[in-house]
Amino acid sequence: LQSHRSNLRNAERLSKRYHTQPGNDVKKLTTTILIETFFMTIKTLSTLALISISLIPNVYAFDLGHDVTLKGFGTIGIVNNSTTGADFVANNYSQPKGAARTESLSINPDSRLGLQIDWQATQQLSFTGQAVSKQGPDNSWVPDLQLAFAKFKILSDLDIRGGRIRPPFFMLSDYLDMYYANHWVRPPTEFYTMVPMASHMEGVDFIYRPQTGPVSWLIQPYYGNMQISQTQDRSNDVHDLVGINVSGNLDDFTLRANYSYMTLTNHNASFDNSAKPLLAGLCLQSAAACTEETNYAFINKSLTIIAFGANWDNGNYFISGEIGKRISENNVFDTTAGYISGGTHFGKFTPYITYSSSVNNSSTSFGGGTGRAAALINKVVTTMMTNGNYMDQDTKTLGIRYDFYKNLDLKVQWDRIDTSTKNGQANTGYGLFINPTTSFANGNNSIDLFSTSVDFVF
Repeated sequence: LQSHRSNLRNAERLSKRYHTQPGNDVKKLTTTILIETFFMTIKTLSTLALISISLIPNVYAFDLGHDVTLKGFGTIGIVNNSTTGADFVANNYSQPKGAARTESLSINPDSRLGLQIDWQATQQLSFTGQAVSKQGPDNSWVPDLQLAFAKFKILSDLDIRGGRIRPPFFMLSDYLDMYYANHWVRPPTEFYTMVPMASHMEGVDFIYRPQTGPVSWLIQPYYGNMQISQTQDRSNDVHDLVGINVSGNLDDFTLRANYSYMTLTNHNASFDNSAKPLLAGLCLQSAAACTEETNYAFINKSLTIIAFGANWDNGNYFISGEIGKRISENNVFDTTAGYISGGTHFGKFTPYITYSSSVNNSSTSFGGGTGRAAALINKVVTTMMTNGNYMDQDTKTLGIRYDFYKNLDLKVQWDRIDTSTKNGQANTGYGLFINPTTSFANGNNSIDLFSTSVDFVF
């Protein structure tokens, strides 16, 4: 933290130094400051990595005795953003601030620490608990209990789990917070923020692993409920979440598919305190106001998640990708997202390239108001449409992972993020960024994001 603060001071010093030199081109100035600041962060992370080596034993689990083991994982990450018009975050639903507008350098998007304890009570019965500390919706780092379940082996290839488990929406759901398991600094945000309620649920699932010839299968039906807090005084209550995850593996190739259906209630203080009473008051003048109030209240509405994924890795080269769709009742919360990524394993180095995209499939303007208050109704509903759903964004990524020590890696990543408006419409250009300025939200944007991180497991 001392070094992080020092980097911030150095960045300010660089800005002042370059601004006092006459004739500097603005683009060269910005690029130079970013590059120097970026390499300061690499120096900081290298120091943190060496400290980590001295603190973390060269093992991947602590045996506490009585068949109890303790494992841990974490990431120390720093992000620099080329814009000051909005904040970049790894999860736009659960992180209130990030890199750029709030902080030029930020540890918030990627840094986290997790601990997991496992108890093998009998040959058939085991218990698992996992807590993770990362930036939460209230900007605190209080650890959150992500997993707490019992697992019972019914047959040699069939398990049942009950308690707090993670719904398998994605290919990486099992290790969603363990960035050490990925080649990226972070999983592609366009796809992995598509489902706000991806962290955990209270429920039950079956894990069946049959074998048919050379193909290994995983069949995982699941059911549960959850309550998820979000930023800006929002929260989600999910009831009767039912789904199935199926994957098949043949040699170096894996295919998977997931289908989920749930009933969702979204609590939004901003909507409840402003737009909702306004539309309710206009109900007597226009039926359209009543209809849109019901649509955007989003109480006990259905939500469907469909996702497909594929991965090929022969030990030297790899390519993976996922594509998914979020479909909401009344089409007010619809998104299509996906990514494709590939790279090579070159000794201790893993260079990679990625393209990811997210498209808002819901309407962003409303013109169905009637009566004397038609213009006001149209304005209020259009504002809800542009504020209630994130907009279009795509990212090109270049990065490299360096496994410089057992259970430790260093990653460096550059992202070129482009956001675009819906046909020039105001307040539709902010993509997946948060806390945007008016000019950022109203236009098309191209942002350079520089990230460095150290991941570890023990």
